[in-house]
Amino acid sequence: HRQQHESNKQIGRLTVVLALATLVSTFGSSFQYGYNVAAINSPAPFMQHFYNVTFVERYGEPMGENLLTLLWSLSVSMYPLGGFFGSLMVAPLVNKLGRKGTLLFNNIFSIVPALMMGVSELAKSYEIIIVARFIVGICAGLSSNVVPMYLGELAPKNLRGAIGIVPQLFITIGILIAQVLGIRNILGNSPQPSWWPALSTGSPTSLLAYYSLLWRSVAPPECHPLSRRLLITACF
Repeated sequence: HRQQHESNKQIGRLTVVLALATLVSTFGSSFQYGYNVAAINSPAPFMQHFYNVTFVERYGEPMGENLLTLLWSLSVSMYPLGGFFGSLMVAPLVNKLGRKGTLLFNNIFSIVPALMMGVSELAKSYEIIIVARFIVGICAGLSSNVVPMYLGELAPKNLRGAIGIVPQLFITIGILIAQVLGIRNILGNSPQPSWWPALSTGSPTSLLAYYSLLWRSVAPPECHPLSRRLLITACF
């Protein structure tokens, strides 16, 4: 009885490893979700100018207002569309790769589109931005489902409520950072500042989270024995 009491007392602690697991998983996935929701808002006029300039260079005439509205609508709406398909991918990926494996795999859907949007201005292609928004939407759909599932199984019972709000916290932090980086003075003082750094910021943060997850197994050894079976897929 005393041993069981000590075990239960041990379960309730927030260990360093559990805190690290929470921060890494939310920073690499939930933060990306929030960041990409708002990253496209502030530089919108400059991106639309890029669309028009690219069209003029290709076809020798300015882009019509209706076509510009259509392309910009696609750029914005591809994100939630990708999120829809990302949500559909959760069950097969979690069953095949596990929770941690899915989070590692999900970083691909954040790193690749960030690089794509970073080179879109150099490549003179607005189509790359539209495709990249769809891919990063898949990242958002996966993270919004897998991260709460992962942390809910990883956290002790008495800490699940506190741990469970961390993904939402990092989503709002991501939105805040995106709005701050979109401030006109930060984008630059030129008439047409470079907007691509604001869209590519997700790449280094995803790389950091990816290598942090690879660096060590994030399953805390203090987990309750009865939850070991649930954590096998989450950790390995």
